[in-house]
Amino acid sequence: MRDEPPRPPPLPLTWPAAVFGLIFGVAMTYVPYEFHAAYFRPLYPYVRPMGVVYLASSVVLMATMLYAQAPRWLDVLGRVGFGAVTGLYWWVLHVRTGGLTGAILFPLLLAGLALETSPAWRRREVFRGVVALVALAFGLLMLGAGNRFPPVFYAAVAPLLVPMGLVFLGCGAGLLSPAVHRWPPLPRLLLGVLALDFALLAWAVARLGTGPGSSIYLILTLACVASALGLRPRAPRTIGFKLLRGLAFAGVVPLLALGGFAAWMAQNAIERQVRDDTIRAAAGEADFLVRYLDDARESLQLLLESPGFRKAYANRDHAQVALYLSNLPAQARAFDAAIVVDKEGEGFAASYGTRNLGSFSHRDYYAGVMSTGAPYISRPYISIMDLPHVAIALPFKQEGKLEGILVGLLSLERLSAAVTPAAQRFRVQVLDRRGLLLLRDTQPGAPLLSEAHLPGVLRQQLSTSEEGVVETFGPEDQRILLAADAPVPGTEWSVVVAQDMGVAYRAITRTSVAFIAILALGVLLMLALAQFVARDIIRRLETLVEATAAIGRGELSRRVPEEEDDELGGLCRGFNEMATRTEAAQGELREAVRLREEFLSVASHELRTPLTPLKGFAALTLSRMEKGGDFPERERTLKALRSMARQTDRLTRLVDDLLDTSRIQAGRFELERAPLDLLPLVREVIERFEMRGNEGLRFVLEAPVQAVEGLWDGPRLEQVITNLLANAVRYSPQGGTVHVSFHLSPEAVELRVRDQGIGIPSESIALLFQPFARASNATARHFGGLGLGLFICREIVQRHGGSIWAESPGAQLGSCFHVRLPREAPAVPVSAVAS
Repeated sequence: MRDEPPRPPPLPLTWPAAVFGLIFGVAMTYVPYEFHAAYFRPLYPYVRPMGVVYLASSVVLMATMLYAQAPRWLDVLGRVGFGAVTGLYWWVLHVRTGGLTGAILFPLLLAGLALETSPAWRRREVFRGVVALVALAFGLLMLGAGNRFPPVFYAAVAPLLVPMGLVFLGCGAGLLSPAVHRWPPLPRLLLGVLALDFALLAWAVARLGTGPGSSIYLILTLACVASALGLRPRAPRTIGFKLLRGLAFAGVVPLLALGGFAAWMAQNAIERQVRDDTIRAAAGEADFLVRYLDDARESLQLLLESPGFRKAYANRDHAQVALYLSNLPAQARAFDAAIVVDKEGEGFAASYGTRNLGSFSHRDYYAGVMSTGAPYISRPYISIMDLPHVAIALPFKQEGKLEGILVGLLSLERLSAAVTPAAQRFRVQVLDRRGLLLLRDTQPGAPLLSEAHLPGVLRQQLSTSEEGVVETFGPEDQRILLAADAPVPGTEWSVVVAQDMGVAYRAITRTSVAFIAILALGVLLMLALAQFVARDIIRRLETLVEATAAIGRGELSRRVPEEEDDELGGLCRGFNEMATRTEAAQGELREAVRLREEFLSVASHELRTPLTPLKGFAALTLSRMEKGGDFPERERTLKALRSMARQTDRLTRLVDDLLDTSRIQAGRFELERAPLDLLPLVREVIERFEMRGNEGLRFVLEAPVQAVEGLWDGPRLEQVITNLLANAVRYSPQGGTVHVSFHLSPEAVELRVRDQGIGIPSESIALLFQPFARASNATARHFGGLGLGLFICREIVQRHGGSIWAESPGAQLGSCFHVRLPREAPAVPVSAVAS
């Protein structure tokens, strides 16, 4: 059975969820005033905190997806924060309002995120399953309950609801069917088709300016496309991508936090400015109305003070008074008409005629002037001209007596059409607090003298004569308004200026959008520069990787350039030093292999040398003994037995040397110190060599007068002296002399063994005390030995805290070995290690 290629890991649902949270978090944190639509009314006070939680949880989710070593509690914390905010968003904006698509989409999203909390589920097709369930539910809704879709939202795709429902239903059922396992390309094809349906929904919702709904469908579209194409965001495996990942998080997270704080500070400053501007606009409009009324009263006052007018009225000349009144609207365009009412309340004359004026005693301005004798501004009303007016009444006195009232009908239509600085930016409403009737409204088509529809908070503020700025939803619950009111001094009027929140804080929105754009540009620029800088680091790391691989292939001479004096330069230096040491170690290893092979050759020869005569002499002795008799060849037999004894001693020494070398290298070579006089020990060893007598050598001992005492291991020092004398005997010519002498001091004893042998070449002295090492001239002349005696001597002497060295004037000039031993044991035990 052929092995199937490994399946690529599925797209985790966490990625589109984190992107959605990041977009919402940025929008809610930086431009919270854009969430002023009516359906956001319950959540509007909490928009910015929700945005902060969305931002933090999304960044945490992305970090845990990119950093596989992140602690699991951090991943759970990010999912809990995201789930809490999304659950609140879902409940308030979809469940309570009866929204269909959102009420289905968000629970499935949260369920998928909860499943992916387990690493085992993260390797399954959770995203595909969630999308399949969403598509299946959307398809059933579009086919079975299409009339329940809000027309205002889905008007653009209303003719396509049935085809879209069929596509949703078919693709959802296909993704959940077993066929996707039998034909691997099928799920990609179905996800690609679903991307088209989600894109249509995103386009339809975006046409209405609904960013949140559009963004979630757009993210689903992109996620379906990515899954269909096999794109899988995953943790980077190269140093370059890991460096970029770290720089991205190191740059984005602080910039987002700093940017959010800076945006909050800037927004607060702009918000205070906007609120102050709103209050100033209301106060400016009130000042305008005061001036407007003052100008109107001044026009009436000028007419009253006109001698002709006063004379005509005194003569009761109705026509002449009407003539004067008809000139008033032409001179003071704020008025539509003027009336003169006598003190009995009967109409005397009017600018629109003099006949059948009737009684005006029922008008509030008549009662107000008659009771106070002061100017009076009436309630607004529809006058005889069938137009909305406010009457400004001035008392007409002669010789201190009230003779009548001059009334000017102030045109509310002209007042509404007046252009003021506040009217250019705000919706301005002038209200008569006696019934909250509209006297002025800058919104086109607003019915004057109707009751003003004000938010409850603003209506309450007007009733208590409080001033200030309020943020509240409009009376139709469509948009959040920023409103302020101001009373008009000397009247029962109040000015209300209001502005849509999005318009009022448009400067904040523009500033935030610009800041987000600069932030994104800064992050991209930072990543580009980081990549540029990282190339040098990556190049040098790749050089190190290539050099490491070359060393692994056996190219021990490979080195890397150190370039700069930084951390990587130090790493390159360390690599080069390591390569040099490795090369040296390989050389030493090769030398050790050569020495081992040489040792095996020598050891086999040396061990075979005593065994051959032993075997021969043993056979000869056995033969003689089997024949019996008086052994006529007794002397020859004794000589053979003595030779066997010598060869046995030699073999024993070789085996002992090997055992001592093994103990030294295994760290089991210990000393047993005791008070000792070294001179008798040296005499005994020399006497032993003299008793052998067959070398033809003469031993000379230059003994000191006093005892040579110290705290030493006697048997081990005897081994040292024996090895040194054996070397002197082995390499000395027949008839030569071996000198043994002492040099004493209160702290130490120096033993010297000098011979007249073949000498030691200068190049061999440094390696003489290494295991299995022998001088070149000794090897060339085939002198016996394994090369372990001097190594063992060095170890014994060094473990006593002493030192041993050799001197030789040259070839055939003999040599001298020096052993220096401290009389007392060293304070710190010395454990020499063979080099």
